[in-house]
Amino acid sequence: MAQANIDYRDCDRQVWEEELEDFVPSRILDAHIHCFWRSAVTGVDPDSLKKEDNDLETLNQWAEVLYPGRRMQYLILGHPFPGTDVAKHVELNRSEIDGVPGVRHNRLVTPSCKLEDIERDLKHPQFVGLKPYRTHSVTGDIAQCRIHEFLPHEQMEFANHHGLWVTMHLSRFHGCADQLNLQDLEEYTTKRYPNLKWMLAHCARSFTYWPMQEAVERLRDMPNIHYDTSAVTDPRPYISLLTKEDTRRIFWGSDGVGAAFFHGHYAALGRAWEHYDADRGDLQFPHCDGRPILAVYEQLLSMKFAAEIAGLSKDQVEGLFWRNAATALGIGEEEGASND
Repeated sequence: MAQANIDYRDCDRQVWEEELEDFVPSRILDAHIHCFWRSAVTGVDPDSLKKEDNDLETLNQWAEVLYPGRRMQYLILGHPFPGTDVAKHVELNRSEIDGVPGVRHNRLVTPSCKLEDIERDLKHPQFVGLKPYRTHSVTGDIAQCRIHEFLPHEQMEFANHHGLWVTMHLSRFHGCADQLNLQDLEEYTTKRYPNLKWMLAHCARSFTYWPMQEAVERLRDMPNIHYDTSAVTDPRPYISLLTKEDTRRIFWGSDGVGAAFFHGHYAALGRAWEHYDADRGDLQFPHCDGRPILAVYEQLLSMKFAAEIAGLSKDQVEGLFWRNAATALGIGEEEGASND
């Protein structure tokens, strides 16, 4: 069991109590979150890694602080940390979630994973899909690779045959607005793999206004396309998504722990974006009370603003945070929650 090192400040608590408590529903299904174990990373001394172990208990400890009084469920994704021993990571996840109600898992896959190993693991009833990642691209180019270069066709065929989910962090500089990504997704959803269900992470990797604005009208016409909201802190992609897409295809995701539970945000710089940790920025605040908040709260504030602009009902907001993903993943309310 890992003990969470939670840096929760008075400014975080103030924002939760004054701006978020009335917005976030009583139940949350986090559809993009990770467990991590240093022992599953090969080729390095585990003690030399800056990342801390995060197990299910860690996630629940964070949730109790971030979303007090809320009932939690999770889709835990395979962690794409470089050097991960896939088999060990998969086994640790299986042991961690086995029999825990309200929890599902997307298995980490690389192009070198054997189908028989994937098939064996996906027999576990809580394993519902795959989690590829661009760092494993067969081209060696993690910035401009195409989907099939890190999720090979044989794995997509397997996922299609079994009706699995794939959580996809799109590569290429323009994310969902990239023409090759759009062409590939159109082909896969309408022709080659019609039973494969896509969860496009990070608002289809639209951390700024432009990719979603360019792509949403094509994406909304594709079957089996869904989105998780993880780590996006700019309100503009949410406004485009919530006003132009079917909100039932959108799932809350935090990308906790490491990618969202820091004080700062993902800064939009024109069409570019970058992770910005305010504690390392040597910021000066001559004109205001400078107290940066957790990035996950920045994300929630942006979603709240976008939901207001889009005129979402309370029922639609509850869908974003729980019902949409629970229905899609087959997680019934009768399962309870992992920290009940």
